[in-house]
Amino acid sequence: MIKKEIVFVEYVPNIINLKIARALKSSGKYGPTLVSFSEVDKELYNKAFDKILILNVKHSLNRANLIDLSKKLFSKESRNFVKELKKLNPYLFQVTGPDLFTLWVMFITKNKPKIYFAYDIWDFYGKKFSIRNLGIKEFLQRKFERIGFKKSDGIIHKGPAGELNFLKYKINKIDLAILPGCLDEWSSLPKKYTGKEIHLVFAGGPLKSSDGRIHFLDIVHQITLQGIHLHTYGECVDKKDTPLFVEEERRNRYYHFHKKERVDKLNKELSKYTYGINPDFYDTSIINPLWPKTSVANRIFNYIEAGIPIIINKDAEYMSELVKENKIGFVIGYEDLKNIKEMINQQDYKKMLKNVKIAQKKCSWDKKLIFKLEEFYKKIAEKLAV
Repeated sequence: MIKKEIVFVEYVPNIINLKIARALKSSGKYGPTLVSFSEVDKELYNKAFDKILILNVKHSLNRANLIDLSKKLFSKESRNFVKELKKLNPYLFQVTGPDLFTLWVMFITKNKPKIYFAYDIWDFYGKKFSIRNLGIKEFLQRKFERIGFKKSDGIIHKGPAGELNFLKYKINKIDLAILPGCLDEWSSLPKKYTGKEIHLVFAGGPLKSSDGRIHFLDIVHQITLQGIHLHTYGECVDKKDTPLFVEEERRNRYYHFHKKERVDKLNKELSKYTYGINPDFYDTSIINPLWPKTSVANRIFNYIEAGIPIIINKDAEYMSELVKENKIGFVIGYEDLKNIKEMINQQDYKKMLKNVKIAQKKCSWDKKLIFKLEEFYKKIAEKLAV
């Protein structure tokens, strides 16, 4: 059987496309190809992709990088990369954005079916003006995003169905809302927690603070002062914050600052803990409330794969509804943090574990979600073939 080639174009490969590509490849019907503008872990990505093309470039707008970027773009390596790119004749391209380099690929692959994957929708991200952050990055991302929507033949977005109706402009494209989903091979059977103490885990690196988001150290202190352990995995979002959290771990026996784990090994670590938590609390007087309302955190599905219940912020409306509907955890507000131990003790933990097992199957890329995506791919490919 001739396999259909799906070309995934990304600046930095994301976990959702990795899961999709792995599920497609495992079906035996597809031969995924990755086009990336950053290096990848070949051992991991070769499990999901038959072919990988890489041109390693950086976005940084400083003098040194602009010189390096100019040299790179006119190098023999870049010319060979473009030649290989133009040779591709896939079933379709799936281009993740917004990003300048991935957008460029949309222009040089004319007359070929292209799906734009809106990993985040930057039109929903807006902050009050401040001297510290002029919003230049956000402005450019919104511009690239709008061009990506326009140049595509269809749109995939990580969020609730109908969220594109909230855009400040109209787009006349067919779209598909997807969840990050679960891979069967990354999922663990939920198991009874036997520890005497409560251990919460955050599958990500801490962020000291940013405009519109509650200070992470404040969250750490409110949780750990109740004798609850809190674990984080990964470097700080802003590396300048690292000494602060290293010092916090040194003096706070309930806070644990772990190194980053490879995505296919992370869930085994997470499965050791009592709950996964998503403690992103926003000040919606500063940040557009659409951002938390429609956001979808990949880590929620890490927790489901790991077989542990979830604690999530109620302002993340779409994801909190998913947690409540499937009864796989409970929802809190920022004001509830000071009483989180009492709330944990009120839960039917055994029931939630059973529900997590059901959610793993319901959110499985291998057995459920992939079929809807295949139908969407078919619509795009056939539309261009007419």
